[in-house]
Amino acid sequence: MNIQQCRYVISIAKAGSFSEAAKRLFVTQPSLSTAMKDLETELGAQLFIRSKSGVSLTEEGTDFLVYANRILDQVDLLEHRYRTNFKKDFTITTQRYDFLSQPFLKVIESFKEDYQNFHLVETTTQKNLKNVRDFKSELGILYIDETNRRVLERYFQQEELQFEALGEFTTRIFLRKNHPLANKTSIKRADLLAYPQVRFSQENQTAPDFNEDPIEADDSQPVIFTNDRGTLMNLLCESDAYASGLGIVNGFVSQHIVLKPLENSTTHTLGIITNKKRKLTAIGKAFIDEVKQTLEKREKWT
Repeated sequence: MNIQQCRYVISIAKAGSFSEAAKRLFVTQPSLSTAMKDLETELGAQLFIRSKSGVSLTEEGTDFLVYANRILDQVDLLEHRYRTNFKKDFTITTQRYDFLSQPFLKVIESFKEDYQNFHLVETTTQKNLKNVRDFKSELGILYIDETNRRVLERYFQQEELQFEALGEFTTRIFLRKNHPLANKTSIKRADLLAYPQVRFSQENQTAPDFNEDPIEADDSQPVIFTNDRGTLMNLLCESDAYASGLGIVNGFVSQHIVLKPLENSTTHTLGIITNKKRKLTAIGKAFIDEVKQTLEKREKWT
């Protein structure tokens, strides 16, 4: 059974005869009759009662017509969707970085005629990876370093993900402007022991390979977990807590937060992950280009 045969049944039922239906369908009556006989044989059911005055539906034919109409309605909707210039969705998933808003807004402006919905999803590392793997996001953004490189690169290989490096960064400590450590040129790990750490929650807090925060808190330190970047910044502004990150921020954050380099920091590679089984769209390529340009002219607030 195929879609064309469903269309034939509907047309015959409306026309009341094979000859009239054949005219409306622009096919020959013998070919239409053959198609219907083949369908009835395949289904093992008689759909029409044929007489000199025309045709009428059997009980099985009436049931078939109901389902055929439903199927054709959905097919017509599907064909219309792809025949017209329908508005599409663009989704990226990322670890929680605020600098992405500028490149994201630029591609919205450039592609607003072709896309209706734009999704910038800030989430955990594991969901970031899964969204790209499962085609929910066209691309993802995260960092790798010496602590998680082996695990993540193995994951990339297993799930056929591609990692493209965007740049290398060292750890920055995020502090409120009046923090007791704010006047220091650089921060030692020992300097942080007296203060609570704020960090992003993950599905598995005991799996360091998926952490977003470059440094772990000492066992003696209080740790505050949050899912939200805005909440993290508010906690920093209203307390002596600190956070760690790559130090790529926009002007809004820099008005309230100072970033200090961590001494003896490891190097972190920020990059974009894509699915090898999915071809990048024009908007995806444009977004990557905008991110690269943003990073090239970035300001590191210290």
